[in-house]
Amino acid sequence: MELFEEVEAEAYVYPTEDIEKVKRAMLNLIPDLEFEAFDKGDYIILTGKTKSRKALSRLYELFRGQAILDTARSFLEEGYFGEEIIIRVNKQAAYAGVVNFNEESPLGPITIVIRTKDPQKLVKWLAPRTKDGVPIE
Repeated sequence: MELFEEVEAEAYVYPTEDIEKVKRAMLNLIPDLEFEAFDKGDYIILTGKTKSRKALSRLYELFRGQAILDTARSFLEEGYFGEEIIIRVNKQAAYAGVVNFNEESPLGPITIVIRTKDPQKLVKWLAPRTKDGVPIE
């Protein structure tokens, strides 16, 4: 069984931002996104979707590399509704190649939606429980 069916990322792109940099920020967290942009006049809604098996590999690495498994797990658990897990991350941090769950930013967050039939199994894989910083699941 696959861990997830699809991963989608969405961000608002304002006139002061470069759409290519926002794409780069999203790709820094989720590889293989295919983008669509919707012009809303005052801003653009940029969405990227992928069904690639590698889609969550970068988040998997970042959660471990930044030693934020417990924090990531709590945000993933807090954000799951039915067969979707929704998390929001800071756009500027994502551009720098790191995950920051502080979405407080005048430019808004990147919203990541993971569609999965088994959210608990996905959370256990992506951000397992830890003891003294070491995964125990």
